[in-house]
Amino acid sequence: MGVIRRQGIKTSIVAYFGVLLGAFNTLWLYPRFLEASEIGLISLLTNVSLIIAPLAQMGVNGVILKYYPYVKNEKKKLGSFLYFILLIPAFGFLIAMLLLFLARNLVIDAFSENSALFVDYLFVLVPFSFILVGRNIADAFSRAQLRVAMPKFFKEVILRILIVIVVLIYSLSKLEQDFLIYGFVVAFGINLVLMLVYLKQLQSIKIKWSLKFLSKSMIKESLIYGMYIILSGFAGMIVTKIDSWMIASKLDLANTGIYTIALYIGLAIEMPKRSLNLISLPVVGKALKNNKIDEVEDLYKKSSLIQLIIGGLLFTCVWINIDSLFELIPNSETYATGKYVVLFIGLAVMFDMATGINTEIILMSNFYKWNVVIMIILIVLAIVNNEIFIPIYGINGAALATFISIVVFNIIKYFLVWNKLSIQPFTLKTLISISIGLSLFGIGMALPTTKIPLLDIIYKSSLISAIYIFLHLKLGVSKDLNKLTFLVLEKLKIKR
Repeated sequence: MGVIRRQGIKTSIVAYFGVLLGAFNTLWLYPRFLEASEIGLISLLTNVSLIIAPLAQMGVNGVILKYYPYVKNEKKKLGSFLYFILLIPAFGFLIAMLLLFLARNLVIDAFSENSALFVDYLFVLVPFSFILVGRNIADAFSRAQLRVAMPKFFKEVILRILIVIVVLIYSLSKLEQDFLIYGFVVAFGINLVLMLVYLKQLQSIKIKWSLKFLSKSMIKESLIYGMYIILSGFAGMIVTKIDSWMIASKLDLANTGIYTIALYIGLAIEMPKRSLNLISLPVVGKALKNNKIDEVEDLYKKSSLIQLIIGGLLFTCVWINIDSLFELIPNSETYATGKYVVLFIGLAVMFDMATGINTEIILMSNFYKWNVVIMIILIVLAIVNNEIFIPIYGINGAALATFISIVVFNIIKYFLVWNKLSIQPFTLKTLISISIGLSLFGIGMALPTTKIPLLDIIYKSSLISAIYIFLHLKLGVSKDLNKLTFLVLEKLKIKR
């Protein structure tokens, strides 16, 4: 895990600095300077654009990760490959926009009653989706070269700083709402430009405006693979973003805004998974290409365990401090209604992390087509669950629906990988980590409060974290955790 560890550490540092900025933006800046309905509007525009983007990309991001190793050492092939991966999404974007145009009346009917403001800004989906497509492709090309730290920095840090500037100018200058929406789109556009500049410096590639340097068999195989990635990527976004879409449709933008705040707290737990999986995908692809199943299994087990350990600690710290966290949010009485959204999303994320890199293994394997079947099942499940639970439980129902969908999704993937490759991520150390987590969770819930929110968060989190990490190190649950801890101690010049 040498390359993964180095890039993972760098990416994790950037990610958690980004989490601090994201926490500042989402938990303080937005509630302080924006109305709940404005937060909901921004969230909905972003999520719908994120749903459109995978369709417009036509699976080219997956094609980059899977086939880049085959062309990277030949300049002419690489130049043709770059032309190929630009040509496909250009065509895909036109199709996506045509579908959006044809479906505009359906969208207007769905949102005009409860979220009319979204209808007013429907046209923003065009440039917003285009920017996200470009950013996703640039990110995939960077990941294929095992470089994820800088793109992560642009996305998690620079973008959020730009958003802070947009929100503050909008609020303090009392500008029209158009400035807020357009400002968000421009911030994402700047993020894309930075990504492209970085890629140019990382590797100078001369585009060959022809496909003649690529074999017909590779083009055909890539297109077929891309079609499956389209379906899985599009389905994945529908599953993860359909909740805010349906809340806005069935409730209103204010509830969407409240859900967005609570969702952020829950999803912050999965930062380690994002960082590790960004770099794991091309490594898994290379191992499977060389039929080194033992390497895949080793990475599968290690990723599952380290994600479970870190995710378990973060979930425990979040939930034992949940009331204090909401008290720190401006207009907390409004946003505290999303408390149990955090619980369901946090549990869903924990389960997802515990199952390791199952998605990456499936996507990089010869049985990647199964991912489409799984996704179709998941889409149906997510829509049905949201239809059932949102009218009954509101935003908590949406979170419950997401929890059920993610758990079922990962169970299916677990058994698929086990059946096809005879590998699975769990060991006895998994049970040891879960036992430590449950014990510390119980202790954390029993700790007394000082009635000072920030003080409660600091003392509870510090105490639980110290005991949690000590027990994992003492029992030798994860070699990677031990190595990472000792590395940090050495950097701090602390003797062990």
